[in-house]
Amino acid sequence: MKLSVYSLSLKDKSPVQVVELAEKYGCDAIEWWCRENGHVDRANLEQSAREISALMKKTGAEACALSPYFKYSEPKDELRRIFGAARIIGAGLVRCHSYAYPVDAAVQDLIEKQRKWLEQEVIPAADELEVKLVIEQHMNHICCTPNACRELVDGLPANRVGIIYDPGNSLAEGYTSPEYAVSVFGGYLSHVHVKSCRPTTEGYIQRGRKYPVQWGKLAEGDLDWEQIVAALKKANYRGYLSLEALDSRESEQKLKDDIPFLQNILRAFPGASENPMQAWRNIN
Repeated sequence: MKLSVYSLSLKDKSPVQVVELAEKYGCDAIEWWCRENGHVDRANLEQSAREISALMKKTGAEACALSPYFKYSEPKDELRRIFGAARIIGAGLVRCHSYAYPVDAAVQDLIEKQRKWLEQEVIPAADELEVKLVIEQHMNHICCTPNACRELVDGLPANRVGIIYDPGNSLAEGYTSPEYAVSVFGGYLSHVHVKSCRPTTEGYIQRGRKYPVQWGKLAEGDLDWEQIVAALKKANYRGYLSLEALDSRESEQKLKDDIPFLQNILRAFPGASENPMQAWRNIN
């Protein structure tokens, strides 16, 4: 395992500043935010990806993932464009949510609809461009639990479709133990998002709960990251821990607080810092 930062955590910084801060705090790679006017500008995708690629080659930085926002109806031609941008920046993974869950919808219908899109559009384009689409476990979406994530992708080729484990999102939904989650994900576990989460007294209250949760410093959250890393290590997970800190702290402070915290945990697990990008290349 090595460390990444999701560049949306540094939304107010330029791509140059993102790379500089990632290097300053010892991040091994960057997960690039891709949206209109994002660090990778989806409205000008190929040129923006080439600019990011040139920046990383100049500095020696690596990209671990591209994180666009899908509508889950993109045809192969649009997917080829997005996957091509991932290849340009050197990222093997492309992040994807699942459908947001409206309370009056049938979850199974949405799972079947997104599954059809994966089978008919995503996998052929991913085969062609040799990338993997990874579905994020996310609160308020149909893939909000480990089992729902696994149901969506089960039986699909694990070298082209995988799952992002997000313990913070899990806690926002209610909580699932890391050992259980990692076991359910199995060979589809491809990436891990890292954020803090804890109950608080103010803020947005999720439907069905009495108290809101709050994002913030990893060390002050309600998740045992030592236990999470231990479960990942036991399962021989060799991907990235990607810091997705979307709270209100100043951008650089997020890295100053959280990256050393994660580095100290990884040092306690011999072999946990094996190069995940090399592992990805070895299987493709």
